[in-house]
Amino acid sequence: MWGTLLFISGQEIIFALLIALLLFGSREIPKLARTFGKGMKEFKRATDDIKREFEDSTPEVMEDIKDIKNNLTKDATKIKKNLTRDADDIVKGVKKNMDIN
Repeated sequence: MWGTLLFISGQEIIFALLIALLLFGSREIPKLARTFGKGMKEFKRATDDIKREFEDSTPEVMEDIKDIKNNLTKDATKIKKNLTRDADDIVKGVKKNMDIN
């Protein structure tokens, strides 16, 4: 598992741990690990909050989309009826003019 972690080999992980040990000392590494763990926990909590907020707002957005769809369908039906009526009136007028001439 460690060899495939972020495409880093085992030797590279050992090297990074040795560098950390030299830079921070054996007493600071547990503190750094604890701080890193707390940071990751906070990041996960923030990510979960964002997911939860998105999931909570999804039904409202879907309801808005449904309303928009219904309004567009009603408007399209009205336009279709008006166009059909106008086209029928034009056809009647053309036929009437053809019968007169």
